[in-house]
Amino acid sequence: MEKVLDYPYPEELFDEHGYPTEEALNYIRNWGSEKNEDGLVFGKFFTGNNYPELIEYVKSIWNYGDFAYKEEDGLFELHTLGWSGNESIIYELENTILWMMKLRAHQVGGHYYFKIDKDTDYDWEVTKVKKD
Repeated sequence: MEKVLDYPYPEELFDEHGYPTEEALNYIRNWGSEKNEDGLVFGKFFTGNNYPELIEYVKSIWNYGDFAYKEEDGLFELHTLGWSGNESIIYELENTILWMMKLRAHQVGGHYYFKIDKDTDYDWEVTKVKKD
């Protein structure tokens, strides 16, 4: 029998200081993979197109609400605003199918850009700045 990651939905999303609980962070692994003594094990939501569910979950535990994330026209942006709780969420997202397939840009300072809808015409441009 093939093993899959199956972390339960957390009873508590936040600790007493407002940070995501370990269980809340572990739940993100259901969309990812991790290496253990059995080798590489995938989460129960790893295959398939479960991006909307993961995005909604991340939004539910992301601090600073609408100011720190934006979703429109098939695009999704996350901005950590330097908060370590948001950085912990990013750390967990780095092993997910969302990160592997949909991340289009990352900017120093905690800015992450995902292209969710393949039919959107929008694309980010990177401009190189050359010192004169």
